[in-house]
Amino acid sequence: MKAVILAGGKGTRVRPLTYMLPKPMVPIVERPIMSFLLELLKKHSFDEVIVTVGYMANTIEDHYKGGADYDMQIAYSLEGKLVEGEIVPIGLGSAGGLKKVQDYSKFFDEPFLVICGDALIDLDFTAAMNFHKKNNATATVICKEVPKDEVYKYGVVVTDENNKVLSFQEKPKVEEAKSNIINTGIYIFDPKVFDYIPDDGEFDIGGELLPLLVEKGEPFYATAPKFQWVDVGSTKDFYEANMMLVNEEINGVKPYGKEIQPGIWAGINCDINLDEVELVAPIYFGSSVRLEKGAKIVGPSMIGSGCIIKEDAKVSESVVLGYTKVSKHAQIDKKIIAGKYIINPLGTSIDIEESDMSFLVDDARKEEGVLSEEQKEIMEMIQHISDLETSR
Repeated sequence: MKAVILAGGKGTRVRPLTYMLPKPMVPIVERPIMSFLLELLKKHSFDEVIVTVGYMANTIEDHYKGGADYDMQIAYSLEGKLVEGEIVPIGLGSAGGLKKVQDYSKFFDEPFLVICGDALIDLDFTAAMNFHKKNNATATVICKEVPKDEVYKYGVVVTDENNKVLSFQEKPKVEEAKSNIINTGIYIFDPKVFDYIPDDGEFDIGGELLPLLVEKGEPFYATAPKFQWVDVGSTKDFYEANMMLVNEEINGVKPYGKEIQPGIWAGINCDINLDEVELVAPIYFGSSVRLEKGAKIVGPSMIGSGCIIKEDAKVSESVVLGYTKVSKHAQIDKKIIAGKYIINPLGTSIDIEESDMSFLVDDARKEEGVLSEEQKEIMEMIQHISDLETSR
């Protein structure tokens, strides 16, 4: 079977993470979001996948290549052009991107699935495809039921008693919502749908194609099966998705590695002396992590591969991406540490280099430098506060 993963967006609401990676490659406990999707597609016998790419296209293509690691064929449709050695995205819209593929190769010769590359799901794709075929539909939208007081966040789908789509409401007021069934951005289309997508210009699935199908009276249905849908559309979502996986709250997925204590997972080649550190589950450690004497990690926390947590440092309820060094006595609480950024889950961030904070958090692969007098004073103050908390 055939599927499309929409992966061309810039992921602006996940910045600064998406300054470093395209959104489908953002890691949830050290695995890109798109990897979870490919595994689920393979489980349901999808073996031909087109990935529409634009922003940081090479990062995605270099990682997944032709799909051999997933025992499937993966091809890419670039929504952009090369300018002075860099890919400059060209906006086609989600439906326009599908039309480009079809015009190029006539790839879509059977019902096909369309998903976004920024969510963790456990949807039964097989059942959804069967629903689509049973109704001889031109389009099927996969929906989810949400509490009525949350409908204002989503696009609402209104159907008749036979699940045929009648209309949409985009983020309606709670009191004006005609339904609590919302669009998850997962679709199944028949190739006939290309009759309604123009040849030129941007054209969006949700905002333009779907209302047009309703207007034209095409057989267009909605189904709302029970499944887990963890959208990773913002920095807050990224933080919460990592916390959920460490807490083993993502259906069918466990942290990788060996469970060295109940609820504490570690990859290979770690230097963790359980008698010299304090660990409060749940915690995930990637490979080659080193914890120095007196380090304390309070879960849920994710400590990426190659990290070094120095003597008496404390990390609480945080996501620390790979090759980060947390300095002696430093305290990290409810933060995302990614490259040169310290990020609050709500999205505000500090550039470690520009703010001269690399003596607190830095790349673990760097040689340790000599602290300035001002930095020494700050470290002494941090140590004093740490000593006071310990003595309580």
